[in-house]
Amino acid sequence: MYWSTRPFVRILLFLLTGILSGYFFPLEHSFSVFAVLSGLMAVLLSLIFIQLRKRLSFKWQWLQGLYIGLTFALIGYLLINLQMEEGRTEIAGEEYEFCAELVNEPVQTQKSMKMLLAVRPVTGAGCQDKPLQVLAYLAKDKASQELKYGDRFLFSGRITQPKAPMNPGEFDYKTYLARNGIYYSVFIREKQWKYLDNNPQNTIKELAVRLRHFLLQSLHENGLGGRDYAVAAAILLGYDNLMEPETKQDFVNAGAMHILCVSGLHVGVIYLVFNFLLKFLRRNRLQRIVKAVLLLFLVWAYAMLTGLAPSIQRAAVMLTVFIIGNALERRGNPFNTLAASAFLLLLLNPLLIFDVGFQLSYSAVLGILTFHQPVYRLLYFRNQVADKIWSVSVLSVAAQMGTFPLAAHYFHFFPTYFLLTNLLVFPLSFLIISVGMVFIAVSWIPFLAHWTGKALSGLIYLLNHGVAVVKYLPFYGMGDLYFPWPKVLLVYAFILLLFYLFSSKNARFVIPVLGIVLLLVSFQLIHQYNNLQQKRMVVYCINKHSAYDFISGGKHLLLLDSLLLNNSDKLQYALGNSSLKWGLTIQGTSLDTGFKENGQDMYFDGNFIAFADCKIAIVNGSNDYCPVNMEKLQFDILLVRGAKQLEISKLQKSFEVRKIVLDASVPYWKSEKIEEEARKLGIICYNVRKKGAYIVEF
Repeated sequence: MYWSTRPFVRILLFLLTGILSGYFFPLEHSFSVFAVLSGLMAVLLSLIFIQLRKRLSFKWQWLQGLYIGLTFALIGYLLINLQMEEGRTEIAGEEYEFCAELVNEPVQTQKSMKMLLAVRPVTGAGCQDKPLQVLAYLAKDKASQELKYGDRFLFSGRITQPKAPMNPGEFDYKTYLARNGIYYSVFIREKQWKYLDNNPQNTIKELAVRLRHFLLQSLHENGLGGRDYAVAAAILLGYDNLMEPETKQDFVNAGAMHILCVSGLHVGVIYLVFNFLLKFLRRNRLQRIVKAVLLLFLVWAYAMLTGLAPSIQRAAVMLTVFIIGNALERRGNPFNTLAASAFLLLLLNPLLIFDVGFQLSYSAVLGILTFHQPVYRLLYFRNQVADKIWSVSVLSVAAQMGTFPLAAHYFHFFPTYFLLTNLLVFPLSFLIISVGMVFIAVSWIPFLAHWTGKALSGLIYLLNHGVAVVKYLPFYGMGDLYFPWPKVLLVYAFILLLFYLFSSKNARFVIPVLGIVLLLVSFQLIHQYNNLQQKRMVVYCINKHSAYDFISGGKHLLLLDSLLLNNSDKLQYALGNSSLKWGLTIQGTSLDTGFKENGQDMYFDGNFIAFADCKIAIVNGSNDYCPVNMEKLQFDILLVRGAKQLEISKLQKSFEVRKIVLDASVPYWKSEKIEEEARKLGIICYNVRKKGAYIVEF
């Protein structure tokens, strides 16, 4: 790598180091004091370097570069701490009256309206203090469904922090929100809020929101409906709230999910079309500047229209640097341009580094920049059609090489037919975006909008059916991929080293490649060995349900109540990641049916369990247990479910237990009473509602 032509690559690496260090090792003392001392130190070192610069010999000039890099690492460290400092408040958990303003478009869920609010506590003088971002759920009624961006209202309530994950490996929604700058949530009932007015703070965003609503309505009125309408809204306007899970899964299976995310492809089409139309503005420097200003306006107007997702931000910033470079007749290095765009975005919002869309967007472009041209040059076709097919195939493979480890980490899936489907998806998506841009331009002219909408509907119909066919093909994807971060990094290292081995034909890369293969094989063998040796019991925390798992090696017995047994979505959310890590399938057995199992050192008959020398009883308060031969039954653990009528003092006549575990089906009010009674009797009581899943390792 030629560092002299890619200065932003070096700067970005230092900035990333500072951001990650600040996130995982945050400040413990006053931020302001640390910031002032760091700033004074940076100024002092700058003055020293200025004085010593001319005296340093050439071999010591690297110290100046190191100092600049460390300065940017410090900037990253301070920025991330400042960002996290904004989320701390003393009003959380207390009952207040708040003034709230909608800062995004509300999303309709099954029982509520989900929205992001800028919230301030109210004093006698009105709305005060700096706003706090809060994720709110308003009870769904006619009034809440009519709320829109910029609306303000008063509400009384208690904002709280979202709950941390209650089960092993469960999706950490609390951390996800925090990485998006949201640290608190609130549920507002029908009579707890009062509408004030509509007073949006950002008029440009308000205009973009109104234009998006107009275009969504135009799409609906001009030949698009149902699934085609939802896909058109996602592809053209970045509005994916209308997408059904089945439709999204079809695109995932086909390896075409990137088409639904407004990104570089969409912005690139806009740039190519308008760059061609403005081709006449190139005679002198003034015309080139006018052309650049027009292109920048169009690119950023579209970015605002689509909601400024991280992928669109990356593409818009990259194109901005490219357009300015062209206007000044300066050619930049693509790696440097990519790094510069990431640098600018992370300066504005360092938490973007944790956004999955941001990571996948940059890894895809980095893969294309690294692999596309070297692989494309391996074959030459005189026929233009064959050449285009080859180019698209290489582009698809390059993007997959850049994103595969990350996608496997987050989604645990790899589409095996991605190369075949992208040969259809790329040209179709180019046509859809091009026709979509025409539709946006003529949407206010009824006759033209109608026929453009019909053409757009036909193209999206072909796209939807093209990706839907994939799930009927054999081996359409590899699922249940376990890719923790060490494995992700090892696979990336393997891809890069293998690429350099074949491109440079240098034998020195053979040993590192073999070394990484050995590490990957060792990692997988150790993981499988640990799973074969595992023996544990888990009482999961799934609200209003009972779920017990008895795991021995690669087999397990998952006991569920009858309602949860048929709710695959809720099971997948709570148990999906842990089951993947432990090498298990989510296949449950009803708790309400008598059953015996001896293949895993286990006995279960519906009420009593023996597992790994541990004796367990399941009670719900509906049955009366009588001692056998006037002797108490001795158990290590008493699992309590439901239990609205249960009294521990009565159970003591029949059972002698060391610990009571209350599962998530026990009502909150009853769990409080049982805990209090157990405390008086000197019995250990574990409530999964409060403490999360109960896990015993044997």
